[in-house]
Amino acid sequence: MLKFVIRAGGVGTRLWPYSRQTKPKQFHAMAGEQTMLQQAVARIAPIAGVEDIYVSTGAGMEGLVREQLPDLPEDHLIVEPALRNTGPAVALECALLEARWPGCTIASLGSDHYIGKPDEFNRMLTVAAGAVDEYPDYLFTVGVKPTRAETGYGYIGKGEPLCRSGADAVYHVSEFTEKPDAERAHQYVDSGRYLWNSNMFVWQARTVLDLFERFVPEIHRRADAIGSAAADGDWRPVLAREYAGMPNIAVDNAIIEPAPHVATLEGDMNWGDIGSWAALTDVLAADSDGNLLRGNVLSIDSRNSTAYGLRDKVVALVGVEDLIVVDTEDALLVIPKDQAQRVKEVLERLQADEDLRRHT
Repeated sequence: MLKFVIRAGGVGTRLWPYSRQTKPKQFHAMAGEQTMLQQAVARIAPIAGVEDIYVSTGAGMEGLVREQLPDLPEDHLIVEPALRNTGPAVALECALLEARWPGCTIASLGSDHYIGKPDEFNRMLTVAAGAVDEYPDYLFTVGVKPTRAETGYGYIGKGEPLCRSGADAVYHVSEFTEKPDAERAHQYVDSGRYLWNSNMFVWQARTVLDLFERFVPEIHRRADAIGSAAADGDWRPVLAREYAGMPNIAVDNAIIEPAPHVATLEGDMNWGDIGSWAALTDVLAADSDGNLLRGNVLSIDSRNSTAYGLRDKVVALVGVEDLIVVDTEDALLVIPKDQAQRVKEVLERLQADEDLRRHT
């Protein structure tokens, strides 16, 4: 049986000042009328009934999920009581769903991605679920055929074919590379042997838990206690006690990279990771001058700039180029587009200053 978990616990620091700790980017409408969380659920609706969809989020964000997904069953919201990165979050979702649905397969999906071809995305998930049935000890990643030498994404090396499903080949993963430099990114794309890593996965919950036991036993021990309590019924006190003690580690570092059996599918689904203000032009159409303008923005002789403003306040760009301007009620960001990744530094400074901490 295939279950879907939408991971919505990130804080989206590189999209400050829109994305805040109290309302991260997945709860904003960054690429359409719906929020990114709503889009993540809507796109899988053709292959997933509401009874098959779960959402994993952080403490304090339950209300946002309930508000934006009113049809989500009450017990399908997994709340992480502490911020512990994607490793513990994945272990928790696998422990809880394995307790409820023994032997289940999980599609673990992000909530902050743009996917322009949802039908193709759903087809890839279906192919991956079929491959899991045939190779249950494998972890399957959804790779994306690169369209340019992007240095802000991770890459997956394609090895020998593992199997085929109709016209689709499934490949052994030969390596993972996180955000290569420009020269290496060009080599990867030119070779045709590498895919962008979408950080979306399909796997058996039991396989994932076994890998945590092998590579990060502290996470497994605590997740196993939570899962055992869930099988008996009263698991929330155990969750509160055990989760905060899990090591802070990404799932990639915890189990995916050291796992002996990892495979990838190659998707052409018009995918983009909305991870920074500069990345928005990957998924949203710019005007003839290369500008992406939202809100009450006036542009005069400006090029290749992104501006997000308020509807009741004019933002004027005059003679500027390659600039990002984001104006909210209590904060203003102005930064060169090629330094968009440095927004994280703003958050670090704000968090260190008690008088400014309320803006994080």
